[in-house]
Amino acid sequence: MIEEEHILSLESLVVEYRPRRWFSTGKVSVKAVRGVSFSLPKGSILGIVGESGGGKSTVLKAICKFIPVKRGRIFIGGVDVTRLSPKRFFPFRKKIQIIPQDFCDTFNPRMSVGKILAEPLGIHFPLLTAREKRARIIDLLESVEMDVSLLDRLPMELSGGQRQRLSIARSLAVNPEVLICDEIVSGCDLFVQKQILALLTALNREKKIAILFVSHNIAVVAHFCHNIIVMRDGIVVELGSPAEICTSPKHTYTQLLIDSVPRVALLPGKIAV
Repeated sequence: MIEEEHILSLESLVVEYRPRRWFSTGKVSVKAVRGVSFSLPKGSILGIVGESGGGKSTVLKAICKFIPVKRGRIFIGGVDVTRLSPKRFFPFRKKIQIIPQDFCDTFNPRMSVGKILAEPLGIHFPLLTAREKRARIIDLLESVEMDVSLLDRLPMELSGGQRQRLSIARSLAVNPEVLICDEIVSGCDLFVQKQILALLTALNREKKIAILFVSHNIAVVAHFCHNIIVMRDGIVVELGSPAEICTSPKHTYTQLLIDSVPRVALLPGKIAV
């Protein structure tokens, strides 16, 4: 068992892919994640930064059991969930919700905002009455600063920022303890990016929701997160506070990430796209 104040913990996680190749014997495998370990305390914000292909998104998929784990263990609320069947893992899905990078593709284009938010409520809280469900949907919209008048709108009728807020609201529907954000501001302009980060910061402070935030932009992670993990080639090369990472990097790759953004972007109050 892992200490319960750590809502999420990984121990020596290994994830392998077996690429499909012509004339392959089937014995060739690629280690996408190699021995990753970290813990996410309740109510904290942990950033994972690194280049594309470094294993960041693979870690998130493993946590959510979208892909199998070769070795290592995953703990949610102190419980080892690594080998749980989908049926036994179902109650833990309410604790951890993921907002994917391609969140727009997860919306049914024929469903209204209200129906999109009602769907997870129907799955996880089947005993809610229609009145209770509507009240909860309105609360969700208000929590992400969306107007109730948008309830009957389709996703295509919303702006990019509104669709991003809708994705967050849908994740909040089941009262999660952890939000996993996979590059959710990478395609946003600076104005929308700041709005979304401000919203996530408020949710973290007011609802004590822990956040696992993945990005390729170390400047964004440094300003938004309490601690930072730097990943490269499937391993954690550095872990520390934003001040430690940005002012005294210990690994050459971390220094390269810092050098890749303007120095002013790492100053307080500045966020680089």
